[in-house]
Amino acid sequence: MSINNYDVIIVGAGPAGAFLAHKLKNQKISVLILEKDKFPRYKVCASGLTKKAYDILYRENKNIKKIVEKKTDKTLYIRNDKLTRIRYEKELIYMTYRSSLDSFLVNMAVDNKNIFFIDKIKILDINKKEKTVKYKIKNKEKEVKFKVLVGAWGTNIKLNSLVNIKPFERFSVSSSWEGPTVSKFKDYFDGYSMCQILKNYPGFVAYIFPKSEKITAGLFTSIIPVKLDLKKMWNEFVIFWNLDSKITPNYALIPVRDFKKPIAKENILLIGDAAGIADPFTGEGIYYALVSSEVASKNIIKYFKNKNYDLAKFYNRDIDIKLGRIHKWAKIYENFFHHFPNFCFWLGSEFYIGNKIVNRFITGEIKYNEILKIFKLAIGSFFNGEIFRKN
Repeated sequence: MSINNYDVIIVGAGPAGAFLAHKLKNQKISVLILEKDKFPRYKVCASGLTKKAYDILYRENKNIKKIVEKKTDKTLYIRNDKLTRIRYEKELIYMTYRSSLDSFLVNMAVDNKNIFFIDKIKILDINKKEKTVKYKIKNKEKEVKFKVLVGAWGTNIKLNSLVNIKPFERFSVSSSWEGPTVSKFKDYFDGYSMCQILKNYPGFVAYIFPKSEKITAGLFTSIIPVKLDLKKMWNEFVIFWNLDSKITPNYALIPVRDFKKPIAKENILLIGDAAGIADPFTGEGIYYALVSSEVASKNIIKYFKNKNYDLAKFYNRDIDIKLGRIHKWAKIYENFFHHFPNFCFWLGSEFYIGNKIVNRFITGEIKYNEILKIFKLAIGSFFNGEIFRKN
C-alpha cells in the first residue's frame, strides 16, 4: 500500500471543505480533498445563499453570479392562513442548485498542482498517532499521510468519533424536496420565497425557494420533535400547497454546537456542520461554513509558517471570538421562538420593525449579538412611523 504525503487533507467537498481548499491555494501548501460522493453530485437542499454568504463568494470569484438561478427580493409570509407579501430594497436570497454550487467551489479550488481532489471514496480509518487516513476507492484500499487533517464531512457522527471530537449540544431537523413548481405557488407568488408556520405545528417553519425550473420545499425546526409525527406535519404542508401526495422528502440532521466543547485537537480541525457551526435559530449553514473555513485557513497558514504555533488552541479561540456570542444570542432567539412561535412569527413578518431587523440579520448588516444596533434601528423605525407592514 503506497502512502502519499500531503500538508493538509480535507475530508468533505461541500462548501466548507472546498472553500477552505480555495483559501489555501497559492500558499505552497499541498492539499488533498477526499469526497464520498461522485461529482457533480445531486443533493436536495434549500441551496439559498443569503446575501452575506453570496458577498463572501462574490469577493473571491465574481463568476459565482453565473450559477445563480434566481434572486429574490420578495417574501411571502404565512401565519394562520394569513398572507403577508413583502418586497425589499435589495436581494436577500440568491438561489442555486447544490450540485452547481459544490462543483463551482471545487473547480475554483483544484489546480492539480497543490490542490488535489478525489471523489467516490469511503473513509475506512483515521489514525491520529500515525497521521494517516485510510480510504477505499474502486475496491482498492489506499492510505495518505497528513500534517493537518480537516473534517468537513457534514453530519457524519462516525467520523467525529474516529477523531474523538464531538462538539454537539443537540440537533435541528429538516425535511426537503425538490421538484416542479406547483400551480398554487407559481400562479400567485412567482418570484417570491416563502416562509410559513404550520397551523397545527407552529414550532415548525416551512419554506419554498423558487429556482429557474424547480422549487425546493421543506420544513425546519431547531429542536427534534421526538414525540411528534413528521409525516403528519409534512402532509399538512403538502395539502396546503397542493403538492403531490406521493412526495417523499429527504430528512437531515443539522448539528448545533456546544461552545464549551472544542472543535479542534492538536492537528485536527472541524469546520462547517462537522463542527456544529450552523445557525441555531434559522438553520443556515453555508454562510457559517464559509466563515469557519476562512478562520481555519488563516490558522493553518500560520501553522506552516511557525513550527511552534498551537493550531488547535488558536483555531478554537478564533472561532469562539468570531461566532461565540453570535450563536449564544441566536439560541436566545430560538428559545423564545419555541415558547411563543405565533407571536415571534408575527413580530418578524407582519410587524414592520421586527421584519426590518430580520432582514438585516439575513444581509449581515446586523449580527444577533449587536443589541445596540438593533435598538437604534427599532427606535429609528418607530419615530419614522414604520410600525406595521402593509400588504
